[in-house]
Amino acid sequence: MTQCQVGDLDLATISALRGSWPLAQDTFAELGSMDTVAAHVEALRRTHPERTGALGDGRVARTFGHPPADTLPAATLMALTVTILDDPSGHHTLAQFLSALPSTSTAHIRLRQHAPHCSPAMTEAIRGSVRLPRKAAGQPAFFPQLPTHRGRLDPRTIPAVLPEHWAAPLEDLDAPRRQLRRDAAIRLVQMATGRSRRSAALYLGIPLGSLQSSTVTIRAWQKEPGNAVAYQNALHRVAEIAIAEGDPRGTPAR
Repeated sequence: MTQCQVGDLDLATISALRGSWPLAQDTFAELGSMDTVAAHVEALRRTHPERTGALGDGRVARTFGHPPADTLPAATLMALTVTILDDPSGHHTLAQFLSALPSTSTAHIRLRQHAPHCSPAMTEAIRGSVRLPRKAAGQPAFFPQLPTHRGRLDPRTIPAVLPEHWAAPLEDLDAPRRQLRRDAAIRLVQMATGRSRRSAALYLGIPLGSLQSSTVTIRAWQKEPGNAVAYQNALHRVAEIAIAEGDPRGTPAR
């Protein structure tokens, strides 16, 4: 990620953090209090109360596109930015913030301008987040699932019910077991294809009622501090197992 133009990428990331707030507060809850940023964002939104849900246009977009003048929220936002951009998997974190914003937002515009200068992973995060649906079965996904394993993971080998050895990386997660495995299967298809949650569930033969149940349950669990990051890391380990082993059913690919 350091291949990007650092100053512009910092500003774009800060814009994404503020525009999607309080998503960052939930994601980085283990880092401590972020009350100064919360107050700063709330003050910006009170300036244009009729447009708080439309952060990608007009004065609101421009307001969120400039760094805060107050040193306390500015320092906190910069610390979060460094945390994201210094993390080898930080493009996944940035993508979840971008997916909460309109494609016309300042963050999207700035990042698209600099995508050609970024690493392939960051470029995919920037471009992929524009295409991601913001809702699934009536509930927003807590973090988007980018097609990070397209070309490596064959979606035809993914069963709706993950076998025990595939699901081993999920065992350490304190989440409802059945819903987590169903959600993981859906996300594996998304990682392999870039499909929406609904499309991935239907591809696996999962009824939409079951998709709704899993989405609500797992989304609530992911809101707990550290769970979203731990889940994302576990999913990548599951994907690597799936790639190494192929179809666990020993049947012809669909």
